[in-house]
Amino acid sequence: MWDLKEINQALGIKESCKYNFKFGNVSIDSRNLDYKSLFIPIKGKNYDGHNFIDHAASKGVKFSLVEKNKKHLVTNKKIHLIEVHNTQNSLTKLAKYVIKKNKKIKVICITGSSGKTTLKEWLSKILKKEFAVYSNPGNFNNHIGMPLSLINIPYKTEICILELGMNSYGEIKKLAEIAKPHIAIITNIGNAHIGNFGTNIEIAREKSDIFQYFNKKSIAIIPGDSKYINLIKRKAQKKTKKIFTFGENEKCDSKFVSYEDKKVSFILSKQRINLKKKIKFKNWEINISIILIILKILRLNLKKFCQHLEKLKPLSGRGEIVKIKKGSKNIILIDESYNSSPTALISAIENLNQKKFESNQKILVIGDMLELGEFSYEYHKKIIPIVIQAQPRIVITVGEISEIISKNLPKNIKTFHFKKVIYVYNKLIKEIKHNDVVMIKGSNSIKLSLIYRALCKEN
Repeated sequence: MWDLKEINQALGIKESCKYNFKFGNVSIDSRNLDYKSLFIPIKGKNYDGHNFIDHAASKGVKFSLVEKNKKHLVTNKKIHLIEVHNTQNSLTKLAKYVIKKNKKIKVICITGSSGKTTLKEWLSKILKKEFAVYSNPGNFNNHIGMPLSLINIPYKTEICILELGMNSYGEIKKLAEIAKPHIAIITNIGNAHIGNFGTNIEIAREKSDIFQYFNKKSIAIIPGDSKYINLIKRKAQKKTKKIFTFGENEKCDSKFVSYEDKKVSFILSKQRINLKKKIKFKNWEINISIILIILKILRLNLKKFCQHLEKLKPLSGRGEIVKIKKGSKNIILIDESYNSSPTALISAIENLNQKKFESNQKILVIGDMLELGEFSYEYHKKIIPIVIQAQPRIVITVGEISEIISKNLPKNIKTFHFKKVIYVYNKLIKEIKHNDVVMIKGSNSIKLSLIYRALCKEN
């Protein structure tokens, strides 16, 4: 991966060691290191990595970056310090060096208000059938995680798929500047993080900055059904003419039509691909439409991948449906616990109105939706009629703000509210009946995934 000479070259500093050294990985976590690691101490909200350089040294780490004004924090003399002005900037420089050096790697970047991680994982799984593919692990999608992912890219990578997240102005633009995507995808425009932006139009503008560092050969893939399609398209057209749209709209370049018996037809460049939808996942059609565009761009035989596309499954916490048994009770559990936003929560609740759940009574466990700022109470109130339409037997809300939902539901819906997730499981077990459908959804910080794991334990 890296040697010391390349590190110095990428950072633009003089050689500070008489011998060269080959690194096995680059890490910002002192708990996940060995003697071949290069440690980069980053200052976060609650900690400063410089305070852990000595710990890294105690694990045998031989080299660490250090900000010049923080050298005094290091007492272990066995570790070699590479002095820089700012370690966060150095992380960015190393990532940019990777892109500049490895020009043959095709970079695909994905952003959007929801669905980024699932699309990234699905696309990676499909493309690995033909290429050496690398993607950022988990949700390493911010100004620290994404550059760190690039720095640790395997040597023989042919396609790099990166998820780009944002919760503040200018973030997508900075990440796009680092990654220099050849192909950029916007999955959708929703109201996640709207508290930091004010309007969905602002979110659309920010997401469209993913095209900022395009050239004429770059390719944009955008949501044709979005009400912001014209705004997104205009920003892409400033950089490239190679623009593909996806969705149900007849004018989309990659469109889909659903039929009975779980059959879906995808039409792309006059070619029709018929697939069977084997999972209950709300964004399946959208994701497949995007993947088919990518396969077409890479000049692959679409029909060759049909079976692989049909086998794709939801990721944990993102709409997975499992059947579990608690004592004598059979339960259908819908795990949406990974995260939440108004658009995603509405979609998850509306999903319960499908025919397959007609004979089941429903329990909703709804956690707070965070990062909505001044719009928080307004958006939580908007969930109330959606809940009523789904006609659940029980609604349990968790957190500080979501109580407004349970307080304003009609008396025929049984409601409970807890400020902390630790009280929810016992109440659920007491209230659940045979054949109930339990849907769990809330922002990650509410930790509703603990409920899902507890329900599945010893299943």
